[in-house]
Amino acid sequence: MNYRAVLKYCLLAFVAVCVAYLMLQRSRSGGAAPDASLAAGPVAAATTHSGSEAGVPPSPPGQPVTDAAPAAQPAASRQRVRVYYFYTTVRCPTCRAIETYTADTLRQSFADVLSDGTLEWHPVNVQLPQNRHFIQDYQLFTKSVVISRVKEGRQVEWKNLERVWELAGNREAFQNYIRGEVRA
Repeated sequence: MNYRAVLKYCLLAFVAVCVAYLMLQRSRSGGAAPDASLAAGPVAAATTHSGSEAGVPPSPPGQPVTDAAPAAQPAASRQRVRVYYFYTTVRCPTCRAIETYTADTLRQSFADVLSDGTLEWHPVNVQLPQNRHFIQDYQLFTKSVVISRVKEGRQVEWKNLERVWELAGNREAFQNYIRGEVRA
């Protein structure tokens, strides 16, 4: 067995132990999600959900949902795409790279739809009390990029981009991934 395989299995075991510990802590605290619930490791669930299936409440049109409101609000009847980056207060260099690469990709490749409000960029600190609901809404357990499609003011579908951690070390591949998912 080579060194990389041993390291991979050790890291997977560590993540499994961390998740088990967090679940134990959560059950002891009566089900409340601990603040560190997103710090379990660089693994994100592969998810694509419609808003109704996932129980994600729609965001009111024209109301900011994060730290930064979009530059322009499109008409409520138009379809919009929201790109979220969910993070915690304490972030590693990889977490910051994921945010930077995502923001740069959106600005460089989608400037026109960003400016007209059809595409929205929302970095969200889920440790702020008003944003904690996103952990349950999007079934988060690590820092994540989520794309949400909104039609007539209601979320109709969302997807957690699980490959951002895998591609964070390769800016070009990361940006191609983000571009492809936003276009899809």
